[in-house]
Amino acid sequence: MIETYEQAVNYIHSLPRMHKRNDLTDIKNALKKLGNPQNDYPTVHVTGTNGKGSTVNYLANLLEKTNRRVGMFTSPFVIKFNERIQINHQMISDQEIVKLVNEIIEKTQGINLIEFEFVTVMGFLYFRGKVDIAIIEVGIGAEHDKTNVITPILSIITSIGLDHEKIIGPTIQDIAIEKSGIIKPQVPVVCGTLPDSVKLIIQDKAEKEKSGLFELGEDFFVKGFQTKDYRNQFTYWEKLVTIQDIQVFGFEKTDAANAAIAIKAFILIEQMAQTQLSSRFVVQNIDDHQLLGREQIVQNHPLVLMDGAHNIDAVANLINSLNANWPKKDTIVLYTGMKDKDRADILKIIAPKVQSVYVSNLLLSRAAKKEDYDLSEFNNIEFVSDYHAKIDQIISTMTDHQIFLITGSFYLISELESHFKS
Repeated sequence: MIETYEQAVNYIHSLPRMHKRNDLTDIKNALKKLGNPQNDYPTVHVTGTNGKGSTVNYLANLLEKTNRRVGMFTSPFVIKFNERIQINHQMISDQEIVKLVNEIIEKTQGINLIEFEFVTVMGFLYFRGKVDIAIIEVGIGAEHDKTNVITPILSIITSIGLDHEKIIGPTIQDIAIEKSGIIKPQVPVVCGTLPDSVKLIIQDKAEKEKSGLFELGEDFFVKGFQTKDYRNQFTYWEKLVTIQDIQVFGFEKTDAANAAIAIKAFILIEQMAQTQLSSRFVVQNIDDHQLLGREQIVQNHPLVLMDGAHNIDAVANLINSLNANWPKKDTIVLYTGMKDKDRADILKIIAPKVQSVYVSNLLLSRAAKKEDYDLSEFNNIEFVSDYHAKIDQIISTMTDHQIFLITGSFYLISELESHFKS
């Protein structure tokens, strides 16, 4: 019997991370023993290489303001495990986690769930009887992801790029095929801008399943992007609906795309409910809550930001965003990467566009160590073993003409949240 929150979280983290086989048999069996709670409320299923968290957040903001109770199942967490399961942006309580862990253990005896399966089951079970709709973010991929046991009212593919190639790759076409597994028969799909190399894969799957496909840049658009007072301001437009001047927290131009995807998804959901809402409603509510670790300003004087970008596309968007928003400032970067990421290519993106880069390592088995890097081709990158001391040193010597960006891993962001609050 699990008695405390600490015991519950430790139990979850003690479970295996991977199965030997890549199927959904165990989680389906576990959910069946629990009465298939995932079928008791409407869901929206969200996949994508980048932009999942922002899109989920924007969509939840809009849905909550229609007096719906909105579940959010997301990953990773930044500060506390409970962030992964929320209702109307309120985390599941410690007591509920203890209760659910015990219930799942008791009712699924004989089924060997891995960690992500267990957490997914917990989210589905927690939402039962408490939400009007739940937005479910995949872990990795889509077709074989442990969340792919639902029949949603809407599917979302935010973006397709290179990440987790060893699991769902190695090519971008392989990744697209995996992510297309989110598309269900006659369930509409909202997509971000798709690379030409994979566009047909998604279009063919949607056509095969008779699912309406709505793609950014084809069916709905972001126009007139500009930066004003460090906020993205843009115009959302589609053939039948025009919404003007939506201001979105954040700095990336890609964040405007994530907001547009959420708006289109929201419009479709409201059409299903035969409800119409004004442009003003969207403008007033889309940025109601902000996410941790997404170009998060943790200090203003000097300017320090943290972002969990950890793959090529996300890092490229992040660096381009900072340079566009502060063209007269030099950027200093602290980067820590995982062994399974394209670290060399990421550094090739960062180094030419910033003043200096300090690479370090986290105390995790997955984290890349000094020997995993070849920094010989760069003249502005240095490895540092004590990044805490380096952070303090950098901040103490910064000028108003510099930005300090901390990036590469949500694990790093999680650890440093307390550093900047102390």
